[in-house]
Order: sequence, then structure tokens, then C-alpha cells
Amino acid sequence: MILALVCAEAAAQYVPAWEAGDLARKGTRIAVRDTTLDRETTRLLLQEYGGEELVRTWDHYVKQRGWGVGLTAGGYSVAVIGAGYSLIYMVAGVVGSAFAAIGGEEAVQNLWDQLGPNFTGGMIVAGVGLVTGTTGAVLLGRSNHQLKGIVRGCNEAGPASVQVTLGPTPSGFGLSIRF
Repeated sequence: MILALVCAEAAAQYVPAWEAGDLARKGTRIAVRDTTLDRETTRLLLQEYGGEELVRTWDHYVKQRGWGVGLTAGGYSVAVIGAGYSLIYMVAGVVGSAFAAIGGEEAVQNLWDQLGPNFTGGMIVAGVGLVTGTTGAVLLGRSNHQLKGIVRGCNEAGPASVQVTLGPTPSGFGLSIRF
């Protein structure tokens, strides 16, 4: 059991060998040739290539992409609901006007005075939804562009060579060698 856990941990930390041109972005992860890496292995690959700053940048745009997806879906859903709500009141006003016309011009005006605020409210909700959805679409597009750029940069340069640094390490201070 312990051996299985140790092997699983070692496998989770393995970054496959890659060459320039082998990487592709798959959503918020990186694929090496045809193998899509999990989140942690993606982060390890980025750390090996560009250090902790590149990992922070990747995480920032992954988070921004999540906000973009949520705002786009939520915003446009609210816009459709608001427009549908207004459409219902508009149809009710047109149909009601036909029946209220029997009562004269004043009856029609009273009907529209009662339905107007609901129609306007629905249009305001639809407008807020459109603005929110558009903001989300911009965030989504920008984050996708940035994530592709990171992968493109890694792809053009290929894997990092051996790095030797002297300074703080996870276990204290010392010499660190990264292959």
C-alpha cells in the first residue's frame, strides 16, 4: 500500500521529455505530443521551463479564464431571460390593447402604464446581462490568447537546459540544480 502511494506520488511529479514544437494548450493544461498533463504536472513543466514567475503568470490567466467563462455564460443567460421577460410583457400589452380598445383610449393607456415598468425592468436586466456577458467574453479571449502565448514561447525555445542556482531552496539555503 505504501509502495503504491509512493509510486503514485512519483508518477504525479513526472514531466515527460519534450522538444520544441511538442507542446499544445488543452484548455487550462498543456499537452506533450498526445498526452494531456494534469494540473500539477503542467505547473511543473512551466516551472522547469520558466521558473516560479511563469507558473504565477499561468495561474493568473487560468483564473481569469475561469472568470471569463462564468461571466460569459451567466451574463448572456441573464440577458436572454431579461429579453424574454420584456417580450412577454410586450406581447401581453399588444394583446391586452386589443381587448382594452373596447374601453377606449384611456383603457389602453392605463394598460400600458401598468405593463411599461415591467417591460423596462426586463430590458434593464437584459442590458446588464449583455454588458456582463461581453465583459466575460473579453476576459475569456484575452486569457486564452495569453495562455497560448505562454505555450508558444515554451514551444519555440524548447525545454530549458540545466540550471544551477545558489540561494533559497525548499529545504533551506543551498545549491539547486534543475535539468
